[in-house]
Amino acid sequence: MARKNKAYLFGPFFGEAAWEFFRFAPYAIHLKKTEPNTILVVMTRPERFDFYGQYADILVPLEIKNEADVYKQSGFKLLGFPEEHAKRMCDLFVHAYKKKFYIKGIFTPDFSSLRYKLKWQFPRGKMDYDFVPRKKNIRIANNISKKKNIIIVDIGYKYETSKYHVIDINYFKNLISSSINNKNTTYYGCLIHLLKRSKFVIGNLSSDVGRLAILLKTPLIYPYREISDDNVFLMNPLKTPIIDCESIIEGVRMYEDNI
Repeated sequence: MARKNKAYLFGPFFGEAAWEFFRFAPYAIHLKKTEPNTILVVMTRPERFDFYGQYADILVPLEIKNEADVYKQSGFKLLGFPEEHAKRMCDLFVHAYKKKFYIKGIFTPDFSSLRYKLKWQFPRGKMDYDFVPRKKNIRIANNISKKKNIIIVDIGYKYETSKYHVIDINYFKNLISSSINNKNTTYYGCLIHLLKRSKFVIGNLSSDVGRLAILLKTPLIYPYREISDDNVFLMNPLKTPIIDCESIIEGVRMYEDNI
């Protein structure tokens, strides 16, 4: 009898995107880097495939009918989605791969009772935020601009400067929308690569753009910051520079003086 390949199963992931890229996908990346010959199988929403990107060997789409109209993502859970349905999907996911691989581990967030609010269900010290989107996403993001001095603006109003190539995030979304198919290309995949190329981001920690930026070590200029230092500390495990300022102009000056 042929020996089966070893595999880790991650998912299905039902909750919020930020919880996935802060507290779930990085553990999958850690395990894949630690054991590169072990197959990584991930079940998540197609638009989030690139949280796992080039580390995943098999990506399985999680599709829930009428999700946006009926259910609400909260923590690790999808509120309103029957737990028996979620557990059934978990069982089917495992069943689909247990005959193909020797399963070394199955990692699914515990969404029972109030445990879906427990942020660190997976080892906090083994989170690897080295997101690497698949190659088609990289090509799309690179085609947006060949310039080097890119900055991303994610605060709802314009910032103009001749020194940097400014990309408004809504403009970016519209520009790539026709190129995204949520199979081998995703908005998040393109965004991650653009953030890696950017000098800094003007935004906040209320959006996925700002949150991903600091995980990718791209400095964040955060005008009129409203969240506490303690919350900033918890959301910034890599200690990426976050510039707290009274205006964008002041924040850019502080960046240029100190980074």
